[in-house]
Amino acid sequence: CTAKPNNKVRASLPVQDTQSQEQQLRKSLKSATIRVTAGEFRGQNISVLDLLFSKYVPQGKRQELLELYRAGILTTEQVATVVTTIVNRTEAANAALVANARSAHRAVAAAGEDGEDCSAHLDDN
Repeated sequence: CTAKPNNKVRASLPVQDTQSQEQQLRKSLKSATIRVTAGEFRGQNISVLDLLFSKYVPQGKRQELLELYRAGILTTEQVATVVTTIVNRTEAANAALVANARSAHRAVAAAGEDGEDCSAHLDDN
């Protein structure tokens, strides 16, 4: 006598387990908060989950971090560290861009103040 396993029951259990695991992972990321030192959340306590899904973390990086977290390779604290590093680097890069744009604007303004006639360099058709 051979018994056939009921595949429907076996298939539905892992899905429920996966969903509850996913909920548990998200809950632990939601309950862990970080005091943000840069960007639009500066000075606020934000959950790791909210920061992970903010504009600062690109989609591909977010998926990579979630996969490593699900696999148990990264702890909640490690995810928090990576996410805050991303926020800080993004803000530092943005600040550098703004500073470069301002200095370029100052250079153009200074050139105009030196009496250079910018229109003299245009070709007349």
